[in-house]
Amino acid sequence: MTWEKLYTANLGVDATLFNKRVNVSIDVYNRNSFDLITTIKTSGVGGEAFKAANYADMESRGAELLVGGLIVNNRNWKWRANITAGYNTNEITNAKNIPLIWDLVQAEGGNKEGHPVRSLYSVKFAGLDHNNGAPTFISETGKVTTDVFLQDQNTEYLVYEGPVDPTLTGGLLNSVSYKDFTLSVFITYQAGNKIRLYPAFKNGYSDLDAMPKEFYDRYIFPGDEKYTNVPSIMEAFTLNRLEGSTPYNTYNYSTERVAKGDMVRLKNVSFTWAVPARTTSRLGLNSLSLQAVANNPWLIYSDKKLKGQDPEFFNTGGVAQPVQKQFTLSVRLGI
Repeated sequence: MTWEKLYTANLGVDATLFNKRVNVSIDVYNRNSFDLITTIKTSGVGGEAFKAANYADMESRGAELLVGGLIVNNRNWKWRANITAGYNTNEITNAKNIPLIWDLVQAEGGNKEGHPVRSLYSVKFAGLDHNNGAPTFISETGKVTTDVFLQDQNTEYLVYEGPVDPTLTGGLLNSVSYKDFTLSVFITYQAGNKIRLYPAFKNGYSDLDAMPKEFYDRYIFPGDEKYTNVPSIMEAFTLNRLEGSTPYNTYNYSTERVAKGDMVRLKNVSFTWAVPARTTSRLGLNSLSLQAVANNPWLIYSDKKLKGQDPEFFNTGGVAQPVQKQFTLSVRLGI
């Protein structure tokens, strides 16, 4: 092993325009990383199946933009706005690891030469079986089958979906004031990433399982495979004939169970009233303000395939619950 190496070039420009009314900031970077260290699988010689080693090189590049300023400024009205945008990509240019299929199809993504860090891959879905509605795939051998060995090292037939982390992120902040009233609205966005949907499908189910909405569109009779890609719920006899294969688990990690991570969210809305001094003095106060705040009130846009799952948060095995909405009302007194 040797030290990890990093070479970075940065360029930034800051400018103030229109008599200091508008501020612009632009930053770009290019980063080359060498001899990155991680734990890799070995042949087992020496008694250790996994060892830390310098196994990869990576290139990263990106840009960040900030534009903001005081757009309107007069006696009664003020309008401030800021917009931010960040674009970041990377690519593994050299990797000595040999990932398994499972290492690449899980929700957290995996690493493979020629693609970004934490990239998501999928087993290629090949349609539903005409007779029983079981999902079929292109296996590690390149054949159409219901049985895929997810611990195999042959990842040639996997489909590259994209990075798990968004490549484009940013936000838009607007604050409008009229006399003693101020309304602030903050919107965030992200794009360029892919999300593995939660693993809802199994070979068999019980009364304790919560069925997702997708089951409404499932295969029921032969011929339904022409109109839907949602597999059937198998009865016991057909399930027994699978002979140990797990096509429904594989379906969770197929091209059918991937959604875009693009989203636009209304992150924060606040409304403030600063009570005039002539009123607070009558009440014996130095200051008084009332504020109403809403956090995460509206997911404006996300991929319809998510069906209510939140595109910003995912955990082991799938996407987390939607971000909680919060509404608060506060009173601030100055005595």
